[in-house]
Parts: sequence; structure tokens; C-alpha cells
Amino acid sequence: MAPERARGYFRAERWQLDYLFDLGFQAWLVHVGVVAATAGVLVNAHPEDRWPLLWCAAMVLLSLSLSLLARFYVRRPPAGDEAARRFGVAHTSLTFLVGIAWGLGAFGAATGEFENLLIYSLALGGTALGAVSSQHVLPRSCFVSLWTSVPLLGLAHLFHEPAFLGAVVMGMVLLYAAILSILAVHMLRFMRANVALARSLDARLAELTQMAAELEQARAEAVEANLSKSRFLAHASHDLRQPIHAIGLFAACLRDLDLGAEAAKLVGSVDNAARSVSRLLGSLLDISRLDVGGIVPQPEPLALGELLQGIARQNADIAEANGCTLRIVPTTLWVEADPALLSAMVQNLLSNALKYAPQARILIGARRAGGSVAIEVVDTGPGIAEKDFRRIFDEFFRADRPAVRATEGLGLGLAIVRRLAELTGLDVAAASVPGRGTRLRISGLRPVAPVAEAVSRARRQHPLTGLRVCLIDDDAEVLSASAILLRRWGCEVAAFRALPAGTVGCDAIVSDFDLGGETDGLDAIAAIRAAEGWDVPAAIVSGRSEPETLARLARAGIPFLRKPVHPAELRALLTGFALDAALDIAGEAMRV
Repeated sequence: MAPERARGYFRAERWQLDYLFDLGFQAWLVHVGVVAATAGVLVNAHPEDRWPLLWCAAMVLLSLSLSLLARFYVRRPPAGDEAARRFGVAHTSLTFLVGIAWGLGAFGAATGEFENLLIYSLALGGTALGAVSSQHVLPRSCFVSLWTSVPLLGLAHLFHEPAFLGAVVMGMVLLYAAILSILAVHMLRFMRANVALARSLDARLAELTQMAAELEQARAEAVEANLSKSRFLAHASHDLRQPIHAIGLFAACLRDLDLGAEAAKLVGSVDNAARSVSRLLGSLLDISRLDVGGIVPQPEPLALGELLQGIARQNADIAEANGCTLRIVPTTLWVEADPALLSAMVQNLLSNALKYAPQARILIGARRAGGSVAIEVVDTGPGIAEKDFRRIFDEFFRADRPAVRATEGLGLGLAIVRRLAELTGLDVAAASVPGRGTRLRISGLRPVAPVAEAVSRARRQHPLTGLRVCLIDDDAEVLSASAILLRRWGCEVAAFRALPAGTVGCDAIVSDFDLGGETDGLDAIAAIRAAEGWDVPAAIVSGRSEPETLARLARAGIPFLRKPVHPAELRALLTGFALDAALDIAGEAMRV
């Protein structure tokens, strides 16, 4: 072990040579100054001798050679380790000559007065300490420099004073050399420990950098996969919604027939199943639209009382089927919000209560909270367990209990509410006491002054009777089901699978967005209006949900119904068209 350690002190790694020569240029220039000062003392003490000048010339030449060697190494680093080692060998050889020159010069100084030898000893001692400071990284050069000069200095003292005093001084000089050697060894160990630590840190940093790059790549792949999933769902929504939309329309047509009790029950089951699939699909598509940025809030003044009452009416049958008592607290508050998004948020909160709090009392109300307005949905159901409470707004989370597992759902309702709240700048929060109920709250709504209500619409017993509807859909089954349903409502239907040629003579247009060619629903509506010569009331029915399509529909200002459309929504829209037409006719008559 000891021979191996000794060999380690005389081998030179690249980093040792880099450090040595980086310091060498300045160090050897300082050495030239020390040599010149020492030579001045020697010349003054021996004015008639030539050796001080020869000694000075040799030392300056060696010092400049070492300085230039260091400068050349730094300016033009060797290409390989072997070439660098040759620089190290040259350095050790030159320092050997420098050490011999210092030692021999001591004997010259010893031939004169003791004061001259003392000054020379101080110069050599300082140079030896400087050698340790600048050359400890290459031990062989450091040791050669020390042990070729300092021992000769000790012998010079013994030569000058052969008695006891000279021997004592020689011993002290040798002890000084030993102490400097030990110091050099410790400094080298410290340097090697620092280099090992730096290499370890570099390796760890490289490893962490690689891990960070891999994690970033994995994150990017995960984000892209998630966006691909969302884009797929958004683009596939039309095809997925088409059959569900057709089922709902056919079921609505069957309900209007004079069926027996058992057949009517079966039709109701089919309709309920279609609605169930529609709700599940709607949740998936809503979350995908949020992922790809397909929802843009369009706030407007909104009467909360009307919105909440409308939601209650839509859910009255479900509440009755679940044994729930649903009550709305009347309110005259108005807020600025996107009606569709706020309605979706409240609907999801209410659906959550209806599903997981059967037989409960459910209360929906709005109230002022500081300078804003909050909407609360409160139920007296079983509440939420503490272990599940923190995750209720997570996507696809469903509590692990029998009552929840027995209820249909994907665990997306509250997640959609949270995402919509973030999108619209609102806050959503929950509070629950197991066994006593749950309170869900949407807050941060900005109150506004009430807006004057529109003139009340004229009413007639059958507003759709005789309404001429131009119906366009490239899907034959959907077109057939829609036509049958509209005719049962009293409408006169002209059904087309593509853009009709010429005039149609219609009072309203209901068109699918995708018509299977280069012409879409908006183009078809524009063409029919141009042919008819007036802005025929129109609506688009589609399952599309990508941002560019939604933005185009919004700019067109044409009502948009998302497939699968519940028949009641379609009937309400057409009724609005019919009543608006009646008001226009009445207005014209009054002007005449």
C-alpha cells in the first residue's frame, strides 16, 4: 500500500498539470525578482568575484524557461495526456536544476560574512515556501525543489561554522525542509479531495440534468398524450353523439303514440338509457373541451332567479324519481356571468346532490357575500367522509363506498365545476358533515343592476302548428327521426340531406353543422337566406366541440344546440322562432 501511495505522489494527472502551469507563469516571474535581489547582495559582498553574476544569469535563464513553459502550456494546451506529461517531466527537470543552483549558491554565500549567508538563507527559505505553495499539486517537482536546495543550505551553514552551532543550524534547516514536505503532502491531499468532490458533483449534476431532461420529455409526452386524447374526443364527439341523438328523437316520437302501458314503460327505459349515455359522454367531452381550450366565457347580465328556477324545472322529474325534495329560494339578484357556463356549474352541483343524496332535502339559493354574490346547493344527505373530502374535485375520483359504486358516473361532475370556476374567475368550495349533509358553493359572482325585461311574448295555443321548417342533416336516421318528431308537433317539414336547390319557402331552418361535403351548416343557412330573400330564423345542431368551430358559431350569432339534443330544447327553440314571427306580424299590422 505504501509503495502504491508513493508512486501516486510522483504520477501526474491532467488536472494537476493544468493547475501547476496555470500558476507557474506569475510564480516564476516573482522568482526572477527574488533571484535578482539576492544576486545584488552577493555581488556587493564579493565585488571581485564573477560567480555571483554567473549564478544570477543561470537562475534567471532557468526561471524564464519555466515561466515560458507554463505560458506555452496554457496558451496551447497539449492535445493528449501523454503530451501533457512531457511538459510535467520538463518542469521537474528544470526545477531540479533550479534547486541545485540555489544549493550551490549557498556555499558561495558561506565564504563571506554570516550576514550575507543569513540573507541568502532567508531568500532560499522564502523560495522554498513559495515552491510548496505553487508546486504542491505536482509533488515530484516540489520535493526535487526542496531536497536539492535546502539540504545544501544546511551543509553551507556547517561549512561556514563547523562547530556545534553550525550543526544545530543545519539540523533546523533540514527540519524546515521536512515540515515543508509534510505541508505539501497535506495540501495535495486537500486538492485531491476537492477534485474528487468536484467530479462527484459534476457527475451528480450530469445525472440530475439527464434525469431532468428525461422527466421533461416524459412530461411533454404525457401532456401531448393528454391533448391527443382531448383532441380525439373533441373530433369524435360528432360521430359519438349522432346515434344517441337519433335514439332520443325516436324515443320522443314513440312517446307521442298511443302505446300500451308496457310499451310506454319500455320507451321510457330506452329514453332514460339514452339520457344516461348522453350525460356520461357529455362529461367526457366537456373535460376534453376544457383541456384543449375550447370554451371561451361570454359574460352578460343574468337574472339568477330565472336561471335557478329553470334548472329546478329541468331536474324536477329526476328529483321526484330519487325521492328528493328540491326547493329554490326566490331571489331578485342579477350578476354578470356566462349563462351557459354558470348553468352548467349549478347543474353539476345539483346532479351530484341528486345522485349521492337520495331521499334528501335539497335547497338552492343565492345570497350576497361581501361585495359579491354566491350560489349554494345544500343537501341533507349522508355527507362526505373525511378521507374522501380532499379529493372530491379531482378528475375521475369516486368515493369507495357501496352507495357511490351503485350510482352511475365517471367522477367528473365536480372536476368540471372546478375547471369552469377557474376559467371564469370564480371560486368553488365544499363543506360536509358526515351523516348530516353537504354544502357546495360557487362564489365571486359580480352583482349588476337588473336589465329591463323584454316585451312579453304573445301566446297561442299551438305555436308550432303550421310552422314551415327546413331540416338539413346528412345522417338519414337522424333526419328521419327529426322530421317525424317535428311533424308530430304540427310543423310542416322539408327534409334534405344536403343544401337544397332553389327556394324552400320556410319559416325556420334547423341544420346539422357537418353535411358531409365542403358545405357546412353555416354555409347552408347563408345560402337558404339568400334564396329566400330574408334572414330566416335558424339554428345549428351539432356534436362538434373544437375551439375553432365554436368560435365560428359564436361569431355567426346563430343559436347552437349540442347533440344529443333533448326534444324539449328543440321544441323550446322552435317555439321561440314562431312567437317572434307572430310578434313581427302583429307589429307590421299595427304600423299599417
